[in-house]
Amino acid sequence: MERQPNTKLAELIAEAGVSHLGLASRITAIAEEWRESVRPAHTQVARWIAGQQPRGATPALIAEALSRKLRRRVTLADIGMAGATDSPEIGLDFVETADDLIANLAGLWTADIQRRRFLTGKVTATAVSDPAFQWLLAAPASRPEHTGPRQIGMTEVQAIRSTTAMFAGLDNRFGGAHARTAAIQYLTDQVTPLLNGAYTSAVGPALFSAVAEFSLTVGWMSYDTGLHGLARRYLLQALNLAHHAGDRHLGASVLSAMSHQANYLGEHTEALTLARAASQAIRDHPSPLLEAQFAAMQARAAAALPGRQTECLTALSAAEAAFTRHHPGKEPEWITYFDESELADEFAHCFRDLGRPTDARRYALQCLDAETADYARSRTFSRLVLAAALLAQDELEEACTVVAAALPRIRETGSTRCRTYLRGLTTTLNNHATHHDVRDLTAQIGPILHPTRPQ
Repeated sequence: MERQPNTKLAELIAEAGVSHLGLASRITAIAEEWRESVRPAHTQVARWIAGQQPRGATPALIAEALSRKLRRRVTLADIGMAGATDSPEIGLDFVETADDLIANLAGLWTADIQRRRFLTGKVTATAVSDPAFQWLLAAPASRPEHTGPRQIGMTEVQAIRSTTAMFAGLDNRFGGAHARTAAIQYLTDQVTPLLNGAYTSAVGPALFSAVAEFSLTVGWMSYDTGLHGLARRYLLQALNLAHHAGDRHLGASVLSAMSHQANYLGEHTEALTLARAASQAIRDHPSPLLEAQFAAMQARAAAALPGRQTECLTALSAAEAAFTRHHPGKEPEWITYFDESELADEFAHCFRDLGRPTDARRYALQCLDAETADYARSRTFSRLVLAAALLAQDELEEACTVVAAALPRIRETGSTRCRTYLRGLTTTLNNHATHHDVRDLTAQIGPILHPTRPQ
């Protein structure tokens, strides 16, 4: 059969304004990043345009290279290669039907457990904003029900919730890297059969909601480990699951998590938009504690944006007012972690970013007064925010003492975020490199940020 020219690929290459040699070079660079042995020549690009179908991970690499050049998501269908096995857009869609969602979840979990390198590609905040806003505007989904070989009831749902709590506890105490692989194995081995089992429309929403909470937890674990593209895929799947469960509160909380991650990655405008969307999503479904947390996320994003101090302070006031209205025991269980200590921590972060160290110090200390072992990683962040405030006030000795106290926890925690906070502080400490306390502290920090491999 005569090959048909791939006009879709040709048009996208022309739109990107990249030569065949330039595209081949971009693909090679991404292949090295993904650890794929793909090194195309410019002549192969011409053959693809002529209709040759590349194999293996190459279609995903082509789509990724064009996505980065065009600064928007390019799918395999966009490049005329929709039938390829390795799909770079896996987990990045808003899914209309429950059956399609179950298939997508199984595909993502399997690819993750197999450590497929294309999953480590960059996923920008703009790539998740479209499906996020599709969820925001979508009509309610039908209550999920399914026929299958195994009867699923509320006992299985509770088992997922209990397992979620266990993994969330491990994440909070020891960092996302500690048990992330085990969590994915649980999804593939235990949860996939449940989703493909037999359940009624009375059980289906609870099942999907429980899996959404688990997916949200894995999203946080991936984010904490520095696997940001994977984190965004899991967060979007949590959003899909919450939609089919009819759980508006949980879906809005996923948007808030997306905002948190975007802010960490420096995508502050997108973070602010996602936090606002979370607040909008529950306007007809009041929850004071969620309102407080979403307002805090708006404040965090506004604090990092130039000229948005007033907006930040207004959002902090809204968060405080909403928090005072909440009644313990009347909020979703998964948001009850957001207590006085967490609220104070959000204030401390905002005032640090606003350049108000006195206020940042006050709220960081208020947060640490209520320290618990269950949220050891969160309190490590609070300590480092306190240290940043002390450094800004030229309290070098005290700042060094606070950082030194946090180092054992950072050393034993598999948290990329903790190390990022510490790295930022080290930059400031280097301005005082001659101070004896700073020299001693820097010597302790070095092996944590730059560990040597055992010989």
